[in-house]
Amino acid sequence: MLRKLLRQRKSFLQRIISQCKRWLAKAPSGSLSISCSRGIAAFYQTSGTKTRRRLSKAKDSLLIQSLAKKDYYSSLIQVAEDELNTIDRLLEIKDNQSLGMVYENLHPERQKRVTPIEDTRERTIQQWVDMPYPPSEPESGKYYIPTERGEMVRSMNEYMIANALFHHGIPYKYEYPYEAINGKTLHPDFFIKNKNTGEEFFWEHFGMMDNPEYVMNSFMYKTNLYSADGIILGKNLIATFSGGKYCLDEETVERIIKEYLL
Repeated sequence: MLRKLLRQRKSFLQRIISQCKRWLAKAPSGSLSISCSRGIAAFYQTSGTKTRRRLSKAKDSLLIQSLAKKDYYSSLIQVAEDELNTIDRLLEIKDNQSLGMVYENLHPERQKRVTPIEDTRERTIQQWVDMPYPPSEPESGKYYIPTERGEMVRSMNEYMIANALFHHGIPYKYEYPYEAINGKTLHPDFFIKNKNTGEEFFWEHFGMMDNPEYVMNSFMYKTNLYSADGIILGKNLIATFSGGKYCLDEETVERIIKEYLL
């Protein structure tokens, strides 16, 4: 979770720095100096150490505003870059420095006599992957498509998502049985673990959004049940859509994976 927050903050800082630098490239020359006498402010455009021109509050108001903004953006970039460097150093901390690796690095005889306080994320996720679960019942007469990982999925959209997850090495379970708050069992298309943070996500593809009955009985029904259990669309519930002339494409799948799962 911490790594995800750090990466989000890093992306935010990079955007801020980029925006500020683009604006500064077109900013007026010099900087703004302000002096006050008897509560009255006087504004000056300074260049270098000696050149200074007094500005009129009325005639030069836009220039005063631009120079103030320039000074602010320059300071903002410096602080943002310092924070960015700190985040980069934190993100460089390797998994072998985690608490879980303290146990992993013990002699096998010591491991037998110690219960780890925190297991490694890799071991925890692998245990989750290896845990068996009953498959959902196949629909009679339904055509199924084999994915590259070997499971049989119900649509080309699910096939696309499954293969993308597989290519990125993202652990998932297809149609894992999930008992909702009302006692009903749902089979989300994909139950996923973020291998970097350990966070869990459900991914549902809604493939007939041009059908009002389907929207009511599938999309609205499922998302309301998930929400009642704290599984919120856009947070830990990923949803993709198709219907009519609108199709899911690989670029959308890749963007979602990058945002939530890498």
